Amino acid sequence: MTDANKDSKKIEDDEVMITSSISDLEKMLEGVEKNTNTKFERFFLPALSVFSAIIIGMFAIIYSITTDMTRLANSMDPNMGSNMTSMVNSVEKMSNSVSSMTNSVAHMQLNFDQVNKNMTIIATKLDNLDSISTDLSQVSAKMDALEPMLINMEEMNKNMTDIQSSMSWMQRDLSILRSSFSRPMSIINKMPFPF
Repeated sequence: MTDANKDSKKIEDDEVMITSSISDLEKMLEGVEKNTNTKFERFFLPALSVFSAIIIGMFAIIYSITTDMTRLANSMDPNMGSNMTSMVNSVEKMSNSVSSMTNSVAHMQLNFDQVNKNMTIIATKLDNLDSISTDLSQVSAKMDALEPMLINMEEMNKNMTDIQSSMSWMQRDLSILRSSFSRPMSIINKMPFPF
């Protein structure tokens, strides 16, 4: 009997535990439902309202853009086609000018290459300027030594002019002397005695 009482008591305890655990589970389920409802109300509804506000704002922006484009199309110049053709012609002329400018720049590049070659030649020749300057300084020193010689040559030139004037005087005197001797000598030549 004691075993049967124990078994029945154990079964009753198990039933009580099961009912208490079921009631605990029901309480937990109610708490979870409350939590999910509050989370839905806390997160999803504000996110839905923000998304709705973004959609309404995008619609307003698209509507304002379309109205602005309509106003822009209405305010366009009716002569836009002719203006565009003249602009196309101007752009074609400009492209032709750009191609000629490209050719000119290519010629300039060739000329600059030639100038570069010439500048390298000039640079190599300019390297010799030091030796040329030393040679010129030596020539200058020798020219300074030539200055007394030039003075002496000027004096010799003056002496030569004096000698030339003296020779011309001597020539005149000799011609006078010859003319004065020629008459008496001609008489002596006419004499009959031989010498």
